[in-house]
Amino acid sequence: MDLFIILAAALVIGLALGLFGSGGSILTVPVLLYLMQLPQAEAVASALGIVAIISFVALLPYLYRRQLPWAVLAQVALPGVMGTMLGSWLSEFVAAGVQLSLLALLMILSAANMWRQRVWQFPLQNGWPLWLAGGSLGVLTGLVGVGGGFLIVPMLLAVTQLTMSSAIAASLMLVMLQSVAGFFSHGWLLAQRGVTLELSIILMIGGVGAVGSLVALAISSTLPQQLLRRMFAVFVVALAIFILLQPWLKR
Repeated sequence: MDLFIILAAALVIGLALGLFGSGGSILTVPVLLYLMQLPQAEAVASALGIVAIISFVALLPYLYRRQLPWAVLAQVALPGVMGTMLGSWLSEFVAAGVQLSLLALLMILSAANMWRQRVWQFPLQNGWPLWLAGGSLGVLTGLVGVGGGFLIVPMLLAVTQLTMSSAIAASLMLVMLQSVAGFFSHGWLLAQRGVTLELSIILMIGGVGAVGSLVALAISSTLPQQLLRRMFAVFVVALAIFILLQPWLKR
């Protein structure tokens, strides 16, 4: 029964990443912590490996269809990584309660924007405006300590002319890059302490999640853009509630 629940959870993780390009780490870490009883550090590192596998597989159809916006990614990815490092440093000086409140506010604003008939748009020219937007997003991601997929998609829709599909593809690429980097860095740190990650768990959940992501992509191709955006909005609000409940769930 436990294995069935774990595999079902892996399928849900894949569906979320495939449909929305976000939510992977937020969903995966609790599964590893509470269902598989992994220690915190191992759960975080393993979750990054799982999300890397799922996001890579989910990205393949977009690459095949040439829907990945390389020009936008080139201007957002690097400043985003640098911003994340700055945000992580700033988080040391911000109370956890303030971080949670900021995260909830950002998620609600993102959801409200995605629910609208037409998203708020503030088109930016290529060059330093997009770099600044990417860096700002990275700072927010590092500050609140949560993967930025649920912020990447609304931001790209707001400041560029990308379609929902291209924004999700860009989010998957950024999530994959961040997850791969995080997995190897966390894995190396754990190895220094003599801790070995269970690769069988990572491959099992990642594999099932990858199947779920491909199913999600097949579903999303049949959905109207507005419906997909509104599903994204509901998903983000649900994640916000889940995150805000974490302090009580851990008691």
